[in-house]
Amino acid sequence: MRIMELTAFIALSGALHAATLVVAPFPGGGSSGGQGGTADVTLQAATPTLAAMVQDWDRVPEVSDAPALAVPDATTPPVRPAQDMAPAPRPQIAALAAPNTARDVPRIDTRLPAPPVPFAAPAPDALPLPKANATAMPNTPRAESDVRPSAPVQPRVTDSAPTMPKVDSTPAAPRIAPLASLRPESRPERRVAAPSAARPAQTAKGNGAKPVTAAAPARAAPVAKGPSAAQLARLEQQWGAQITSALRRAHRPPRGVAGTVKLVIAITPAGHVAGVSLAGSSGNTRLDQAALAAVKRARFPRAPEGLNKSSYRFSQRLTVSR
Repeated sequence: MRIMELTAFIALSGALHAATLVVAPFPGGGSSGGQGGTADVTLQAATPTLAAMVQDWDRVPEVSDAPALAVPDATTPPVRPAQDMAPAPRPQIAALAAPNTARDVPRIDTRLPAPPVPFAAPAPDALPLPKANATAMPNTPRAESDVRPSAPVQPRVTDSAPTMPKVDSTPAAPRIAPLASLRPESRPERRVAAPSAARPAQTAKGNGAKPVTAAAPARAAPVAKGPSAAQLARLEQQWGAQITSALRRAHRPPRGVAGTVKLVIAITPAGHVAGVSLAGSSGNTRLDQAALAAVKRARFPRAPEGLNKSSYRFSQRLTVSR
């Protein structure tokens, strides 16, 4: 019984699956025409004209060699026959005389007119001087014929141009301040009256009175003294130690050389090198030059207060060992 039921159910299940495959559309594909026939393609044979055009397009063009061009023969140009021709005569041009322009130009007198010359005033009649030895004569009128008027002097007119006054064109001397001012007149010295003799102190008499004494003169303020010689020597020694340290910092000896160089350096209180000399050579020129270069390169300190000389000399020794 159970075998029959199982067989019936299997047959029914197979029938249902087959009906489903027949009725339901296949999900993996679609119609060739598309939805509504929009994707339909119609194939038609090409016309003979279109086929001929495609054949001409696909055909390879034929390549032909270019024809060689003929080279023309090099021929000499024809020679032009020479013609004996006489040169054309040139027309003779007569030289024209330059026009005389001097006749047409009027002459102008460029001379300056002569300045007016004032007429000379007639000289007054000279009066006769009285003679010392002549005796006094009565005053009688002289005849008019004795007095002769002097002829007036006529001015002379010259054609020459008036002489211009000379102008001094030399430059004026520059004003320079005198090198030394004038000394004022010495005045007579004033005489100072001699101080009167000091009077003895007076004491007042009376009950409870104290004696009055003269005021003592004020003492001058003490003058400050400078540092002693020992202090100056100590300051110079401290400064020399600072100079030695600065010189050793600036010393750069060459490699592979050993020796001792002695130098004498003169230094100003401002710390500047006034002079340097080689007191003892090391026997090696490179080592000596390095010591002198260290003096130029070093920055020396200033002198302490109290050292006021123009320069101080210091002996320095630089030793280099391998």
